[in-house]
Amino acid sequence: MPASEVPEPAAEAAVENGAAVGVAGDVSRELTRMEAAVETLLAGFEGMRNRALQAEENHRKLAEALRDTDVEAMAPTELQTRLEELAEENRRLRAAVDEGRARAERIRSRLMLLEDEGR
Repeated sequence: MPASEVPEPAAEAAVENGAAVGVAGDVSRELTRMEAAVETLLAGFEGMRNRALQAEENHRKLAEALRDTDVEAMAPTELQTRLEELAEENRRLRAAVDEGRARAERIRSRLMLLEDEGR
């Protein structure tokens, strides 16, 4: 190997130090990215924790309300079916009340007409 190609110890040290600085910079950037990722995960975890606590509180309140109503416990699908049945019954009852009001109005109108004719 010619003398011009033999690396000088100072030149080798500079290259190694430069590489070390580059590696240290890469590690520092990776650590920064990892810290940001961990902070994002922790924030997400805190949000999920808060939602879980709120859901548990809602469950507790609904369970208390159900106990207070003296309604037997039902599976959610049975409860949904029962709610649909009750909604349909309410529609039928509302229609019957509306029909009754219309009949009462017709009777009132006839009575008023008969009353006017009787005068």
